[in-house]
Amino acid sequence: MSASRLRKLRGQIDPVLTNLALGYKQAEFIGEKIMPVVFTDVEGIQAPKFGKGSFVEYQTERAVGAASNVITMDVPSYLPVVLEEHDLAAGVDYREEAESLFDEQAKATRRATSGVQLRQEIETATLLQSQSAYESGHYKDLSAATKWSDKTADPVKDIADAKEVVRAACGVRPNVLVLGATVAHQLAYHPALQNVLGSNERKLITPELMKVIFDVDEVIIGNAVSTPAPNKQTKDVWGNFAALIVRPKVIASGNDEGEPAFGYTFRRKDMPVVDRYSEQGNKVEFSRYTDIRKVAAVGGACGFLFDKAV
Repeated sequence: MSASRLRKLRGQIDPVLTNLALGYKQAEFIGEKIMPVVFTDVEGIQAPKFGKGSFVEYQTERAVGAASNVITMDVPSYLPVVLEEHDLAAGVDYREEAESLFDEQAKATRRATSGVQLRQEIETATLLQSQSAYESGHYKDLSAATKWSDKTADPVKDIADAKEVVRAACGVRPNVLVLGATVAHQLAYHPALQNVLGSNERKLITPELMKVIFDVDEVIIGNAVSTPAPNKQTKDVWGNFAALIVRPKVIASGNDEGEPAFGYTFRRKDMPVVDRYSEQGNKVEFSRYTDIRKVAAVGGACGFLFDKAV
């Protein structure tokens, strides 16, 4: 079924509510900070995977009168990625709209938007914490070593060693450190980090200080929580882990397989959108948020995972 046909099947797209949805992002959601967004024209794509062709040693010296040194380009590898549609709708009865002091359609849009974004956050967190997303040797189970909640642990050296593993594999050091909220809490007062500051006074180690201590561009903390039902206890989306990743700068012309990157969020162009449709004899109007996207890891050598960190 074509994209144009799909668009015709939807209700009336509301540009006002769509702009409201685009501007709404829960502060705790970090998925797209880790996996940059790349827009695609179609839902089935071949994503270029990071290769090592640019690391090949060539003989470049040329004698007078000799032919130029010609190389054979390596064949890039691709990861098939099929985008998925995600949507949620929230209904507003015309009587609720008339009686409410607030814009009920805007509230419905925010609730639908938040629900789809939370699912994206969970999927991104699950991928980032999956050992299979990383190259062999780019994983450490700290429950089998010394957890960072142990005051004798040395997370500074652990992370420095992991950065070197990534550099040796993909040519660049990871520039982003992602921490689950419980892990960030333990590191905030850890003696190893305090020692780096060289102060006798006990200080709170903020994310900004962690950037300096761990020598990365950004420290991102996953604070989001979720619950399977309103009456169930909440749980951390981002769990008990830490990950170092290479996050690329996305260029308009497209990043190729020579650009080291751990992963991307692939999204179809013109997404997300909000449309409205009526049911119950036109007495209930639904605001529906739709996104078509997929989070994918394309460079397992460009990351390192610490599992069961505290």
